Amino acid sequence: MNDSNTTVIGGNSTVINNYNYSSADPVSPSLPPQVSVENADINAIAEQLTSLNYYKIHRDILSKRTPNTLVWFFELPEFKTWLGSTGGVLWVTGMPGAGKTFLSSVIIEHLLNLKDRNGEGICILFAHCRYTDAIPVKDILAALVRQLLEGYPTLVWRFIKPFHDLHKQNRTTPSQQDFLELLQKISASGVFSKCFYIIDGLDEASSDTQIDILSALNSIGINFCLTSRPLAFLKDYVPHAVFVNIAVKDQDILLLIDQRVERLPALRKLLMDAKLKAEVVSTIVQKSSGMFLLASLQLERFQHCLSVADLKTALSNLPSGIFGIYASTVSRIESQPNSDLAKQLLVWVTYAQASLLIEDLRYALAMSVHTREFSSDRLVDKDILISLCCGLITLNPESGQVRLIWWIARQRSERAIQSLAQ
Repeated sequence: MNDSNTTVIGGNSTVINNYNYSSADPVSPSLPPQVSVENADINAIAEQLTSLNYYKIHRDILSKRTPNTLVWFFELPEFKTWLGSTGGVLWVTGMPGAGKTFLSSVIIEHLLNLKDRNGEGICILFAHCRYTDAIPVKDILAALVRQLLEGYPTLVWRFIKPFHDLHKQNRTTPSQQDFLELLQKISASGVFSKCFYIIDGLDEASSDTQIDILSALNSIGINFCLTSRPLAFLKDYVPHAVFVNIAVKDQDILLLIDQRVERLPALRKLLMDAKLKAEVVSTIVQKSSGMFLLASLQLERFQHCLSVADLKTALSNLPSGIFGIYASTVSRIESQPNSDLAKQLLVWVTYAQASLLIEDLRYALAMSVHTREFSSDRLVDKDILISLCCGLITLNPESGQVRLIWWIARQRSERAIQSLAQ
């Protein structure tokens, strides 16, 4: 390799040059012209930084998205302005179930594709906040540093390796401030032409965490995008933020219906009638109150329709709003032959202090409620367990975690779930 400014990644190692950084650069450790970094070293340091892997969460969210939905967002002038700005803040708000989490992953994927087209000079980092797993800001920042190391090793090794070695030598654990200063140093170094950070579900974090996240992002000097339900009391922390409120659109509902009916032959034949299909779309849009999640739950009610009469009856009985669809879903659960098992599952997931693994739930539910004895004969297939709750819970296939589909099901409906357990 004759060109000293060439970076080569291959085999079991990554060859990194010094990118011609001046030794006078106060944030650049002095490195020889080339440093060979074993991939094993990168992996080892990444695991020591944190076990939190937001990329897996992102891929899981993206896998559940209906293809081609939410692409209209990229045509909004607010998004285009943010994309071309430096240090811009885009804050996407919406009611619970409006599709904010799906949109965050769509934005992440859009930016990752942009990076692939334009090279490593664009940095994309992201995190997801969840009410079921209260994650300290320090751990979120550590996860962002891990993403930097794994996604851009040739650019950030000279920052992260000394950071890791110093704490290893001193036998110390990096603090929140340590991670923040490291991110600030990397951002200010010029190794990236532009940085985009995306934080999904800010409203699902605690009040202190929300403020700490906003303060941290403001201090790094990067473009960042937030998603949350409306949080008016936090606007003062980002006075220059541009707000965009989202709601479900007819075109997204149509795509959602087309995807679902492909798996339901009887319903697909019924909806070949264009007039009937338009009526279904119009009714769902109206009664979902701009919430993508509710539209998805409402479609669950049509899966057993065998005739036009069945479909029209389901349409006329379609509930409106969050609590309407929730109460209707609970009623469907109660009418099932195995409702007792579904009730137990909902109680476990609702009152858990953190996300539960599906295997833990399978074993917990295989214990007799009378004798408290476990029997492997009572183990139920994971997919069957999830289906018993009629869409109220979701399973992350990679992590195996089970959670309620949206925070309000826990915050506002515990009384209803409690009644199911009686």
